[in-house]
Amino acid sequence: MEAPLKRIIPSIYTSDGQFSQAENRQYILDYNEAMARALLLQEQGADEIIIMDVTTIAEKRRNLNRFLKDLSRNLQIPFTFGGGVHSIQDVTDILKQGVRKVYVNSAAVRDPSLINKITSEFGKDSLMVAIDTKQTFGKWKVFLNGGKSRTEIDLLNWIEISQLRGASEILVSTIARNSTEPEDIMDIISKVKSVCKVPLLVSVGARTDEDFIQTFKYTDADGIVSGHFFLSPEHTIVGLKHHLREAGIAVSETGSLTESPKEEILIDRHEDEEHVIETSESVLIEQKKSPASILGNMLSGFIRRKDKPSSDAVPPPEDEEII
Repeated sequence: MEAPLKRIIPSIYTSDGQFSQAENRQYILDYNEAMARALLLQEQGADEIIIMDVTTIAEKRRNLNRFLKDLSRNLQIPFTFGGGVHSIQDVTDILKQGVRKVYVNSAAVRDPSLINKITSEFGKDSLMVAIDTKQTFGKWKVFLNGGKSRTEIDLLNWIEISQLRGASEILVSTIARNSTEPEDIMDIISKVKSVCKVPLLVSVGARTDEDFIQTFKYTDADGIVSGHFFLSPEHTIVGLKHHLREAGIAVSETGSLTESPKEEILIDRHEDEEHVIETSESVLIEQKKSPASILGNMLSGFIRRKDKPSSDAVPPPEDEEII
């Protein structure tokens, strides 16, 4: 029996109606740019996409439901949404937009029964448990609130509990990577994989093709999640998968795309909106153009960059809260 193909999973962040490929919002996309970015990642061969809401306050989620609904109408690859999911009602509202899977993080740590409730109501395949972790005094602990609050919960113990309660997939994100030796990160991910009985996704700050190769080889993770890596025009999913295959790592040719991309982009518009997609560069694109044509025209200019580099993880706060 052949081993499952390894997955490459780009992430897109959303906060208060804006979108970004880096959590600290240094690479901002508007609504249509974010939609185009998702379609570009699909065409390049992404196996799935994760949408991460860092607002976490429902009242500030401008355009979010509309964005998720538009994604579900235009993407053929799977996508997962998470951030600020605290209740069954939150999950219900998200799944109504066409999302097939949500992830829970801090809310599940505070109330582990939430995992049982979600999987009982919507099925195991509807839920992934995301975990932020950091090495503290030689121990890997679970962190909450986007990495701002440390708990005394052991990472491996929490993974065991999450699985027993019904998680169908685990995402482990290491934070404060600049203060942690890469060997320590690889070591803990390997230990996580040894206790993980469900697919394991990891976000470990991969910056080069070699980082992806070594992470897959050393840890045997099932997939790697990254946002910042794909900001550089030099880093494409096509190129990355080519290098992975050369290194003997099995990946898909075209991601999880099981049917041809839609010939037109379907946008859920209000009555007063024009029947076009408008980018921040004031480029008007007719809706009937193919996704490939649209994305090719936008590729060179739809990301607004600032001078400072970014990272996938929240930088560790100076005054760390312990709960």
